[in-house]
Amino acid sequence: MVRSFLKEENGAVMVLVAIMMTVFMALLALVIDAGSLYLEKAQLQKIVDASALAGAQELPANPGNSRAEINKTIQYYNENPNDFTVTFNESHTSIEVTGSKTGTLFFAKSLGFEQPKIKAKSKVALYPLTSVKNAIPLGIQPSADLQFGSLQSLKVSDSAYGNFGAIALTGPGAKDYETDFKNGYQFDLKVGTILNTQTGQLSGPTTRAVDYRLSSCPDATYLDYPKDCSRVVMVPIFEAIQTQQNQVKQVKVVGFGSFFLEGVSSTKEGAVVTGRFIGRVTSGETSANQTDYGTYSIKLTR
Repeated sequence: MVRSFLKEENGAVMVLVAIMMTVFMALLALVIDAGSLYLEKAQLQKIVDASALAGAQELPANPGNSRAEINKTIQYYNENPNDFTVTFNESHTSIEVTGSKTGTLFFAKSLGFEQPKIKAKSKVALYPLTSVKNAIPLGIQPSADLQFGSLQSLKVSDSAYGNFGAIALTGPGAKDYETDFKNGYQFDLKVGTILNTQTGQLSGPTTRAVDYRLSSCPDATYLDYPKDCSRVVMVPIFEAIQTQQNQVKQVKVVGFGSFFLEGVSSTKEGAVVTGRFIGRVTSGETSANQTDYGTYSIKLTR
């Protein structure tokens, strides 16, 4: 009698263990598949982030090139660009990239689960700069003609200061002025900074600095230039805050613009720098409240 009872109890335990093992294996399968889906989602997010950031480098001037860079980045990760959607805003200052794919289930599919759709979205926006490095010691007032792409003649006078003129960055004097023009000011320059204007004979330093930059990137155009082209310079946008005898003595930085250098010539009054204002993306601090002068940095807003 006792022996029969023990046999029945052992049989019940075996059934219970079998059930528990089945449940455990099912849970283990779900955990493994959930981890796999998490990794696939993370990889897809990485792709849309990388492609959106790559595309933003070409904005706002070249949305066609931007889309090409996005597709190139997607293909680099062995994905099909047709599985991704790309949306620009009207001003081409933001991109949204959305990707989707079917997730992989290794075990849960055998339990009746359907393979889920994985989606990821990334959005980057361009914001005007409030702080930059490598500015040149020439500034321009926002009242000047800042039309992008049109040929500009900017006069650097030895005796007068109009809507475009020389400013002291590292310090006063033609030597610091020429060094800053050739190499860019090596420290952060921020919106709100008060600067003195440069005085003295600046025609020679201006000519030498522009020629130096032109010779370092000889084959570029304002529509086609390498990322590190020395002919693309950062120009402070300023407001005059102190004048003396009709001469501007101090200015306040209110923003930044990008200028593509095309030439320089000497005149009786000083020098004339020719080039074009362009829109471009570079590094620096930004703010959504900053006035837009066509030079931006990227923020991943997702």
